[in-house]
Amino acid sequence: MKDLVKVAKTVVAAANPYKEKLETNATELKEKFSTYKVESKNEKIKTTKESILSAANKRLENYEHKKQKQEIDYKDLSVEITHAKYNASLLELDAKTMQYTLRRDIDLTDAVNQSREFKKRLRMFLTACAHKDSDKLDKALAALQQHIKRTDPQALTVGEIQKIMNHATPTQANYFKRFAHILGVVKASRSNAVPMEVNKESAIYQDFKAL
Repeated sequence: MKDLVKVAKTVVAAANPYKEKLETNATELKEKFSTYKVESKNEKIKTTKESILSAANKRLENYEHKKQKQEIDYKDLSVEITHAKYNASLLELDAKTMQYTLRRDIDLTDAVNQSREFKKRLRMFLTACAHKDSDKLDKALAALQQHIKRTDPQALTVGEIQKIMNHATPTQANYFKRFAHILGVVKASRSNAVPMEVNKESAIYQDFKAL
């Protein structure tokens, strides 16, 4: 009986439309990754791109390994596809933005180990700063940028950021807290009860404020 139940679960899992969609996404990503070029006249940029592409391909390898397991939750597979996609998206930064990361000593290879939201936010943040164009920010980041430009705060709280971003929950504000801390824009503690001290000596902060 146990064997029959196991077989039944395997059949159901194989027919899961979500998994079918993931398989399609994985195939498309493999094809897309094969077209990426990591050449650059700057050796550091070339090395960075190679590391990012390697991290993206590693996520696809994880997906291939996990999908062989029986009764694997599709969400576990989805995580690998999502991170493969967002890791590779860092390769789509334009040349001016890549040069900006060098100028500001920003380690893009560290971003592959961060959350999807971190990578998503990092792309628009860096592109906006590199091009000095606030229109490249999403609505939430643009609102925060305008607040910083207008008030030049000494500190920020998660609650304040949540309000500025006009979000119902503190989720995105907490994402920004970690994001800004890693970039050195703020000095943050683990507790949301402690305000984030704004690092006004940070060139990245000044770039963001000046948009």
